[in-house]
Amino acid sequence: MAPTKACGRRSMLRAALLVLPVAGCNQAKVVEEQAYAGPRLPMPSRILVRDFAVSPAEVRLDQGIRGRVEQGFSAASSDEQRLAAARAAASALAEALVQALRASPDLPVERIPPGAAPMPGRSLVVEGRLLAVDEGNRTQRTLIGFGRGEARMEAEAALYWIEPGAAPRRIEAFDGTTDSGRAPGMAASLGAGAAARRLATSAALGGGAHGAIEGSRADDTDEAKRIGTALGARVKRFCVAQGWVAAGG
Repeated sequence: MAPTKACGRRSMLRAALLVLPVAGCNQAKVVEEQAYAGPRLPMPSRILVRDFAVSPAEVRLDQGIRGRVEQGFSAASSDEQRLAAARAAASALAEALVQALRASPDLPVERIPPGAAPMPGRSLVVEGRLLAVDEGNRTQRTLIGFGRGEARMEAEAALYWIEPGAAPRRIEAFDGTTDSGRAPGMAASLGAGAAARRLATSAALGGGAHGAIEGSRADDTDEAKRIGTALGARVKRFCVAQGWVAAGG
């Protein structure tokens, strides 16, 4: 019987390896809604990235075991928790966007808070709104995977051209979406029973042990970071088209 079991384990491993490259693909998708069609613009003094606007009403917190435990023991109200999650997502998106642009050393990039007035001189301003922040169910993602309990995010963004003596012009616009992908969960490698027992044991031991398996609270901003990075690539493409930076810069 031992050879049969070994062959079965090898078959399961091969199946898991075959599905991983496809299932793990969870890159953000950015669609151009408005393209700039005017003459080349002069190099701006700076590129300003505002933290995206987001309403707590658009946030759905983690529905997994860890999420519900943390929410239940938190001194903050559910509205306050959603507001904190909204701000964390907006901050993570803006920081990822800024870092993507700063990869090109010739682009002068600064991050500014919502409502801050543009600085003197020519500026390209990137701003937008998070339309949906759904943290999904991390327990299902960890245990089952393959799209169960997926986290997702939707955002809209726009580029504004600002120069002295003229009203701001919206010159490009994008829609961005992402989700946590369809990677297999623990059950794919450990077996459903073993994975469930591990999660149950960690839940019994407390939030710290369970968090070690499901990941940290910071992981809930992963989708925001992916959208920010993808938007940064699209903004850089615009900068290349304007001749402000070389394609490989």
